[in-house]
Amino acid sequence: MRWENVYIAGLGAYLPEEELTAAEAVAQGRYDPDAAAANGVRAVRVAGPEETGPVMAAEAGRQALARSGHAPGDIDLVLHACTSHQGRDLWTPAHYVQREVLGGAHPSAAVELRQGCNGVLSGLELAASWTTSRPGAGAALVTCGDAWHLPYVDRWTSDDQTVFGDGGCAAVLSARGGFARVLATVSRSDAGLEPLYRGMGPWDPAPFPGGAPVMLGDRPGEWLRREKVAYDDVLAAVAGNFDEALKQVLSEAGTDLEDARWFVHATMIRPIAEWGFARRLGLDPTRTTYEWGLDYGHVGSSDQFLGLNHLVETGQVSPGDRIVVVGAGTGFMWTAAVLEILSTPVWA
Repeated sequence: MRWENVYIAGLGAYLPEEELTAAEAVAQGRYDPDAAAANGVRAVRVAGPEETGPVMAAEAGRQALARSGHAPGDIDLVLHACTSHQGRDLWTPAHYVQREVLGGAHPSAAVELRQGCNGVLSGLELAASWTTSRPGAGAALVTCGDAWHLPYVDRWTSDDQTVFGDGGCAAVLSARGGFARVLATVSRSDAGLEPLYRGMGPWDPAPFPGGAPVMLGDRPGEWLRREKVAYDDVLAAVAGNFDEALKQVLSEAGTDLEDARWFVHATMIRPIAEWGFARRLGLDPTRTTYEWGLDYGHVGSSDQFLGLNHLVETGQVSPGDRIVVVGAGTGFMWTAAVLEILSTPVWA
C-alpha cells in the first residue's frame, strides 16, 4: 500500500540499565561458548523486577509522544505489540500503556498485537490504515515491550536462532506531519508455515506446563522431521514470501534497494543475518543497524524501531534519505516498509 499522508512524528526507546554480556553468560555456564562465538551477540539488557514489558513500552511511549509535538488528545489509537509474558496473566497490557501515556479517561481505542517479532511493523501498517481512513483521526501510538526471564524463557538457549534482550519502543504516526514520511508498507502472511513454531507435541492445558523454560528452538524440528523435503520447502517459502513483500514495497514506494540509505532488520544471530540479508540481498552491513544491535540482542519486535531511533538520535539520517525496514513473525507474517526522512527533528 502506498501512503500519501502518513508520517512518523516521534520515536521513543527504553533500554534497561543492567547489561549482561555474552562472555559473562558463558562464564556463568548459561551460554555455550561455541554458540557465543558463532552467533555474534555481544550483550543484552536485562530488565529489573519492575521493568515489565508494558512498563518499558509506556516509558518509550511517553518519550515518543513528547517528541511528536502531539497532545494526548490527538491520539485516536493505541497499538501495543508484545511476545513475552507481560507481568500479569489474563490481562490487557494495551490499556495499561494507554492509561500511563495518555491518561485514564482517554477515549481512544487500545488493541494488543500478538504477531511475534513482526508486531511493531504490522502495527505500523494498521496505524497507517487507521489514521488515513477515519475522518478526523489525528495520530496513533504504536508501542512494544518485552522482558525475557527465567524460568519461563531462557534468553540464551530457548531459541537457537536468537538471543533475547529486554526493552521497549514506541512511535507516533500522524496524518498531520512528522520528520519522516511512510511511503509504502506491505504485509504478507503464509499460514502454511504456522506449525513451524507450534511444533507437533500435545496441546498445553495451561501456560508454563511443567515449570521448564519454553524451548522455541525445538519446535521447528518436530515439524520438519515429518518428511525429507520439508526443510527445503520451508526455506523456499520463507525466502519467497520475504522477497515478494520486499519487491512489492520497493515498487510501490518507487525506490530501488540500492537507493536506500539504510536497511533496518531484526537482530538475529550472525549466520542468519549474513545469509538471510547481507549475502542474499547484496547489502553492505554498514548500511544496516545490525552491528549496533549486537550490543542489545533481539528485543522482540522492538528491534526495528530501536534501530531507527538510534539512527535519528545519533544524527545518521538526513532529509531525503530513504530507509527500508523489514520484519518477520512466527505464523508466518512479513511486513516491509519504506520511509523517507523529511527533516531533522530537534531531539536528534
